Amino acid sequence: MLNHIRPKNVTELLEALDKQYYHVFAGGTDLMIRKRQWQGAERKFDKDIAFISHLDELNGIEETTDSYIIKTLVTQAEMTKSDILPEYLKTPFSQMANIAIRNIATVGGNVVNAATVGDSIPVLMALDAKLVLKNIYGERTLEIDEFIQGKYKTVKKDNEILEKIIIPKVEFDGYRYKKLGQRKAGILSKLSIFIVYKKDNDDLTDIRIAIGAVNEIPIRLKEEEKKLIETKDINRYLDKLSSAINSKDDNRSTKNYREQISKRLVRKYLEEIMQGGI
Repeated sequence: MLNHIRPKNVTELLEALDKQYYHVFAGGTDLMIRKRQWQGAERKFDKDIAFISHLDELNGIEETTDSYIIKTLVTQAEMTKSDILPEYLKTPFSQMANIAIRNIATVGGNVVNAATVGDSIPVLMALDAKLVLKNIYGERTLEIDEFIQGKYKTVKKDNEILEKIIIPKVEFDGYRYKKLGQRKAGILSKLSIFIVYKKDNDDLTDIRIAIGAVNEIPIRLKEEEKKLIETKDINRYLDKLSSAINSKDDNRSTKNYREQISKRLVRKYLEEIMQGGI
């Protein structure tokens, strides 16, 4: 039988985590799949629980002069309804899972779970998000691609929580987002593509391209983005993308499907962007 705690504040939570391991339970949408072993969940949910959804210190969306700050308990639905966040950030969250899940699933939980099909992770990678991890002794800030180490693998210590996500504020000129799942509101992505870009007249000055649910970790080729801006050579970028894809057949789709469809969609979007489309 599992025991549980309901800490009164973040300090009490961190003190408890420093003494023993707890599953930190916010929305619980990932944890309950593990508990029931639904959809072939690989990991078990068999440790004591720390409930945290009531901790206001860990909730809210803020804006500074140069960043958007997303506290870990912000739900996916709250992201879509925010008056602060830009559309390029709200749109992907509006297509995650389904309405019922978006109302309880937290942004922080999706990141910490580090599932291959975690829809928020490629978006945050493309936006150069930083994560603030906290324990009773202090805090540390990491780039999201430092934090995610593989499928369900992160560098978070057992006594740490993800306190907040910091997204640098950039005025992009346009974006593209596409998610393919088993159905329109598919819980599990077959793949997702997120692109944001800036232009000076017809010339690209910045582009970020992230592909999720293909490899264990979302694909973002930063050096090839720079080359794409310099050369405008879409074929070169797609060749490098092909080399970076290291997928496997699974119950969502085949490796060949994900590779071919992701390349086809990226080509389509890059041609639109290069030819002057917004």
